[in-house]
Amino acid sequence: MALASLHSICLHRIYGFLKEGMWKFCLTNPFSELPAQDVNKLMEMTHLHQHEDPPNIGDVILLLTSGRLTRLDLCPFYPEEEQDLIVKAKQTRAGSIFLPNCASYSKELFIFHLVRNITSVNPYLEEFHSYIHPGFDVLRNCQNLRILTIYPSYGKLSLDHFPVNLSALSSLRKLEVLHLSNMDTDTIANVLEICPKLISIGLDDSLDSMEEIHQRRLKNSSLNFDVGSHFQLRRCVWGKDSWFENRQERRVYNSGFCDKTRFAVTLCPLVQELIFYVHIKEAMKELRFLKQLTLLRIDFDRYEGDFVREFVALLQEIGPQLKHLSIIWKEPFIDYYRVPVDVICDCCPHLESLEIIQFIFEPGFSSEASINFPLKRLKLSALYESDPESVLSLLSNCKHLEELFLEDVDGFDDALLRQIFESNRFTELKVIFVEGCNLTREGYQMFMEKASSFETVFIAADEENYFYDAKRVFKDPNLHYLEDAYFYVKLKEFFLCRLDEKRF
Repeated sequence: MALASLHSICLHRIYGFLKEGMWKFCLTNPFSELPAQDVNKLMEMTHLHQHEDPPNIGDVILLLTSGRLTRLDLCPFYPEEEQDLIVKAKQTRAGSIFLPNCASYSKELFIFHLVRNITSVNPYLEEFHSYIHPGFDVLRNCQNLRILTIYPSYGKLSLDHFPVNLSALSSLRKLEVLHLSNMDTDTIANVLEICPKLISIGLDDSLDSMEEIHQRRLKNSSLNFDVGSHFQLRRCVWGKDSWFENRQERRVYNSGFCDKTRFAVTLCPLVQELIFYVHIKEAMKELRFLKQLTLLRIDFDRYEGDFVREFVALLQEIGPQLKHLSIIWKEPFIDYYRVPVDVICDCCPHLESLEIIQFIFEPGFSSEASINFPLKRLKLSALYESDPESVLSLLSNCKHLEELFLEDVDGFDDALLRQIFESNRFTELKVIFVEGCNLTREGYQMFMEKASSFETVFIAADEENYFYDAKRVFKDPNLHYLEDAYFYVKLKEFFLCRLDEKRF
């Protein structure tokens, strides 16, 4: 047996013993001497089972207080629901956690001190994700921190409203990814200027902050910003993902949108991954100066009017450098918004991943480049008025697909699938996820019979769901899917993972 396999088996056995409480009466924490990578792996096992077996802090308190963690994700836990269990675990198990008079604490104060203590006993943290802010004084001691994400508190808890401590953040010299809830324009601008190594501020829109920084630098003319004045940001969100209820506010915002975008491009020329909400179509021109951009999600749902010509012009400029493209089109569907799908293929010859949401495109491929489209991943979603010919044309010519996700695609049924298979055998397809379409059991069997490379298949039909996974022990393709199968497949979709708030 390979050493790696034996090691994995041992970790799974240890995790099982941990859940059973084997070490609850130990005088010292048995995990404090384990390699950090093993303690991290054991914590990952807890998160892997969160849908079928929600994790409890009381079960893994020894891991959380081992002092060996380099990655700490507290988001899957619900400590407010297990206060008594945590107190009992603290009293009976080894650990370095201190909660004086915890029985008399209010729920919020108890949870706050719990998170503070867990954080403080793990000084080697490189990643920290939580709904509960532990306080900047504790985070200051985590000098290896590269990723810090604090999300808004859920339910009735209100433990995320901490004023941003710029001094503490500036002391974290290795910090690369920062997402703090409730950061306003000035705060984001201040954070960017005191944290020079930041490559991402999460899914916060930084467009207004870029304008603020630009204005500050204009006022402070005594400083020379020509050399090394740009930021190191690699991942950005530009534009507001919201509707303006007030027309005057919308007019003011839109009037400066092109300038804001130009300032952002100038200050962030190294951006590689961008989520861009289009409010003014002319602003798209500025993106052509992002020479390192390889992933673009472009959202037109906030724009009113025709924008197809400008979008095609943008693709003609930056298409050759793009590897991943996500397009969120415009509602309501209007015929003159249609784009020939071969335009995307011709403009983006190196595209590996494509996501199309609320999108109407015309069928047909006009060039050899389109027919030899190198696409590996495709997701079509919310195509409620799609033309089956368009879907047929696209899927028939994606010969190198490895992942296919279809959600709410009108017209995708057994008959259309049969037509697609006549021209494309999907010889490299490994993952298929179909939901909200019109496939039946016959369509599922067609996939299983005609494509031999599949590793995972999940099809949600009208009356029944079908699930197959080559890694599972039972290979019967008609076996009813497990409860976690839906998430097991769906959450692996490329753009969902790549643009996830914990990663972006």
